[in-house]
Amino acid sequence: MKKLDKETKHKLIYSGELALFAILFAVFSVLKFTGTIGHNATTALVFNIITLAGGAWGIIDFIWAVSSKKRQQRISLLDKILLLPLALFIITYDLICFIAKPEPIFYSTMIGAAFAYVAVVYCFEAVYHFYHPIPGLLEDDEEEEKPENSQEKPEK
Repeated sequence: MKKLDKETKHKLIYSGELALFAILFAVFSVLKFTGTIGHNATTALVFNIITLAGGAWGIIDFIWAVSSKKRQQRISLLDKILLLPLALFIITYDLICFIAKPEPIFYSTMIGAAFAYVAVVYCFEAVYHFYHPIPGLLEDDEEEEKPENSQEKPEK
């Protein structure tokens, strides 16, 4: 059996994590669509507050990624672009929930759709990042390979 190099191992682990999240969100989506995960006013309020903060962070993170040249060298801008519609959707969803207090079917449908979108994005990213790893992942590999001798002080 052929032994894998460090870069391939790191790509497999990262892509595997993304695939695992994709499966997890797909399961949550199905459970939400089918009504297996019910609706409770208190948990919906907490969920709306948390996702409102998360949606705002998604927009801030996108702006930060676009405006910082140093950050662009470590991340995948495609990841930020793909999750931007979700951030806008979640903020709109939360505002509708706070203002209109819709029926429970609205919650199940919208959250199920959001989870399905995240599952599709993570599934795409799992495949994409195996062939095009994020730059930060490769930089970490290079830092691990540097000899530790270069940081030692010369003896007197």
